[in-house]
Amino acid sequence: MLCVILKTMKRIFLALRAHIDEYDKLQSDFEGLIKGRWVPAKNLPGTVCFFGDAYEVEEILEKMPPLTKKIEQLELNSLNYFEHNNILYAKAKSQKLEILQSSISSIFSLQNSKPFIPHVTLMRIKDIIDKKAFKQMLNDYKSKSIGVVESKFELMQSHIVHPGGARYESIRKY
Repeated sequence: MLCVILKTMKRIFLALRAHIDEYDKLQSDFEGLIKGRWVPAKNLPGTVCFFGDAYEVEEILEKMPPLTKKIEQLELNSLNYFEHNNILYAKAKSQKLEILQSSISSIFSLQNSKPFIPHVTLMRIKDIIDKKAFKQMLNDYKSKSIGVVESKFELMQSHIVHPGGARYESIRKY
């Protein structure tokens, strides 16, 4: 019998917690348009930098404090969709956060294959039932205040727990 031991990847990332106003209503608005699992309201981190398993936690903690200056609370002001990985997300705009993310990525030599978009993942979509109505609903949420992203950073680790999705553990708050 062949036994294979898999190394589980550490999913460590720097995040800002988010709060969605009327999250139940938002979910209800998309009912019948898409299928997937909504991220629970208590589990809404906005990823600033993803470290994965490239660094040990101690090394990240050592380099991070001077980088994580408090930023202003951000408004989530639209919904959008990442087609490449089927993610429905709430979007924020912040030049300061984009500059900070770029600085952290540079210090840690993190490769960014795509431009950074400050966002909070709401759902990994398994199926779009009505594409036209889905696009219209996204359009209805353009330039609409949806919630806020807190101003305090957290170094977090996600644990994939099936069938419940991801569970997030806070390693350090800044």
